[in-house]
Amino acid sequence: MLYEFNGYRPVVDPFSFVHPQAAVTGNVIIGKDVYVGPGAAIRGDWGLIIIEDGCNVQENCTIHLFPGATVRLRAGAHMGHGSIVHGADIGVNCLIGMNSVIMDNVVIGENSIVGALSLVKEGAVIPARSVVVGNPAKVIREVSDEMLRWKTEGTVIYQALPREMRENWKACEALLPEEGGGRTPGASEAEPSDKLERPREYGYRPWKETQDKVEEQARKYKFSGRMFTIEDYLQMEEFSNVRHEYYKGEIFAMSGARADHNIISGNLLFHLRSKIRDRSCEVFNADQRIYIEANGLFTYPDLSVVCKEPMFYRDDDLNLTNPSVIIEVLSLSTKGYDRGQKFTLYQDLPSLQEYILVDSTSISVEHLRKESGGSWRGFLLNEQNNVLEIATAGVSVSLADIYEKTRFLQKAK
Repeated sequence: MLYEFNGYRPVVDPFSFVHPQAAVTGNVIIGKDVYVGPGAAIRGDWGLIIIEDGCNVQENCTIHLFPGATVRLRAGAHMGHGSIVHGADIGVNCLIGMNSVIMDNVVIGENSIVGALSLVKEGAVIPARSVVVGNPAKVIREVSDEMLRWKTEGTVIYQALPREMRENWKACEALLPEEGGGRTPGASEAEPSDKLERPREYGYRPWKETQDKVEEQARKYKFSGRMFTIEDYLQMEEFSNVRHEYYKGEIFAMSGARADHNIISGNLLFHLRSKIRDRSCEVFNADQRIYIEANGLFTYPDLSVVCKEPMFYRDDDLNLTNPSVIIEVLSLSTKGYDRGQKFTLYQDLPSLQEYILVDSTSISVEHLRKESGGSWRGFLLNEQNNVLEIATAGVSVSLADIYEKTRFLQKAK
C-alpha cells in the first residue's frame, strides 16, 4: 500500500511493481522496473528515499532513516529477504544479503556484495567491488568476475518480474486436493504425483543488454499513464547518478555512448573552449541541462554555447534556458530523433541560432543556421579539410580537429 505523509506522496514509475502487502510511506521515489515484495516497509516519513531503476526490495526488507537524511539505492541494487538499510547509500549493482543490516551514513561502492547476516556499522565506507561479511562486517576480498556475473544475471530476473506481476498476478482461492493437489505445476493426470518437474529456465540476457545501454538510445516520447510533475523530476534528478530527460510528465533515462561519440564530444569541448576563452560566450558540456519552457522539455545536449548572459529556470544555475548554439553528436540509433523531433523541440528556444549535428560513425557535420525570417538553412560538411564556422560564437573548428583520434578513422587506416 502507498501512504501520503505530511503532504508527501510516493512517486512510483508505472513499470514497477509494489506488492499491496508492502508499505511505502511519504517522500519515496521509485524508478523503473523495480520490484518491492510483500512485507517490505519503505518509510520516507523523516527524509527522502530514492530507489533507482532496476532495483529490487525483497520480502520483509526495511528502508528507513533519521530526520533530514537521504537513503539511496542506486540502479540495479538488490536487497535480499529481510535486510535493513537505515540512512545509507547503496551503490550501483550491489547485493545486500538476506537479514543483513546497513547502518546510518554508510556508503557501499558499486558492484559490492554484503554477505547474509552481516552488520555494516555506522559511517563505514566500502570500496567498489568488495565482498563484505561478518558482525561487524569487514572487507574480505574483491568481487570476482564470476561473482559479479552471477549477481547481475540474478538481478535481471527481478527486473523482469514487475512486468510479469502486473500482467499475471492476481488473488485467487486455493485448489482443493482433489482438484489439483499432489501434482507439480504443469504435470498431466497420467504422470505420477512424485515426478520431479524440470526447473524453469529463465530467458535472461547478460546485464549489459538489460540496462538500455545501447548507444544513446533515442527517446520515444509516449504516455504511460503515470504523469510526473516538474517538481517530481527535479527532485529525482538532484539525487540521481543517472541523467534523465523529462517531457510532458514522463521521465526517460539517458543511455551511455560509444568511445567515438565521447572522443568527438571531448574534441569539440577542448577546441571551442580554447577559442572562445577571450570572447563573451560560454561553452557547456553534456552535464548542463537545458529547459525549454515553451514545450516543457528538460534535456542534456552534448554541448551548448551561450553568447549572452546565461539565464536559468528559477535562477537555479541548473537549467539553462537561453543557449545560442546546441551541438548533438549523432549515434546510429539517434540520428533520426536528433534531426527530427528533437530539432523541432529545440526550435521553441527563442535564443537558439545554430544547431549542429556531428556524426560519430563517419565524417559528416550538418550545420543549421537560423535565418532572419525564422527559417533554418542547412550546410553539409564531409571532408577532413572542411571547417565548421560557428558564426554566433565567432569561432571555427576544422573537421580534422573534431574527428582527431576517433577509432573508426584509425581502423580505416
